[in-house]
Amino acid sequence: MTTHRRPLFFAVASAALVCPACLFIPAQSTTISSSETRDKVAAQTTAKAAETARKDVFGELPSRPGEAVAIRHAPKSFAPVGATPASPASPGSPEPFNPNNDVKFATGFPDPLPSIVTAPFRPGQKDSPLLEAVRAHAEGKPGRALEVLKTLDQPNQDFILTVLPILARGATADLASDPAGVAVLVDQLETAAARLESRASLRIENLAFCGKVSGFGRYEPWPEGQPYHPNDQAQLYLEVRNLLSQPTTGPHGESHLTHAKAAIEIKDAHGVLVKQPDPDDWRRRVDVARFEKKLFSRGSIHDFHILYPFPVPTTPGVYTVTVEIRDPSGRRVKSKPTEFRVTGP
Repeated sequence: MTTHRRPLFFAVASAALVCPACLFIPAQSTTISSSETRDKVAAQTTAKAAETARKDVFGELPSRPGEAVAIRHAPKSFAPVGATPASPASPGSPEPFNPNNDVKFATGFPDPLPSIVTAPFRPGQKDSPLLEAVRAHAEGKPGRALEVLKTLDQPNQDFILTVLPILARGATADLASDPAGVAVLVDQLETAAARLESRASLRIENLAFCGKVSGFGRYEPWPEGQPYHPNDQAQLYLEVRNLLSQPTTGPHGESHLTHAKAAIEIKDAHGVLVKQPDPDDWRRRVDVARFEKKLFSRGSIHDFHILYPFPVPTTPGVYTVTVEIRDPSGRRVKSKPTEFRVTGP
């Protein structure tokens, strides 16, 4: 018996060495009997799947505190709530670049948020020199007011320094029942206005045809719409503002002189100049009447008016008169054409 079994054993072993893949060793399976252990394994599997999905969408998680992690672009199929779907791109065309794409994908907020997030920080600006000067003057620090106003031009400095005391007094004065205090404010305001008067443009006011004239602002206006007759004597009244009274010595001891030069044109309905008597020589006829008015006074005056009498044209029709005023410094102003009519005899 033994002699016959040994050859059979060696034959089987030799076949196993020649064909090792034919060997099969079954593994013993392990059965989980505890329900608590099964729930724990299932929870771990779910958490791992969620972690993998979150990494795929938002990027890799930091491996240590302080590590910067770049946010990936949103997939084309993703759209935040309330967003307008984009038109499909043609095949093979690259996705248009949107610098705010990452922010909108990460937050889900509409467009206004990126502008708020990315707006640069702007520190508060300092107060203007005027506001600082007013505050310093109100706090009783005139030196500080002078210092902050040095950034302005000299004429602006002079004007503000003139007005600041007026503002301080006006804030505490009894304007309702203190006439003397109000009079002081009026004087200060006139002084401030006088500082600017030399820089202001000339102005022509109250240009009108009139009858009898008694002085500045005292005249009888010519009836509106009433025409003149040929060879009538017309009078043109006008007031000039912002003329300066220059210090000088007059023929009777006056201390100021107010001086203006006038040029007057009269045109017919076709825009042709009408000849007028020369104010310096009434026997001559000129296209433009030119004359000067000088007024001596014992102080600076502001009520300055000019009266120009002239003969009405002999031909009936519609006419206009224009006046140009100049001062000795070269400032000038020209009025708008003023219409008057001449009817038949």
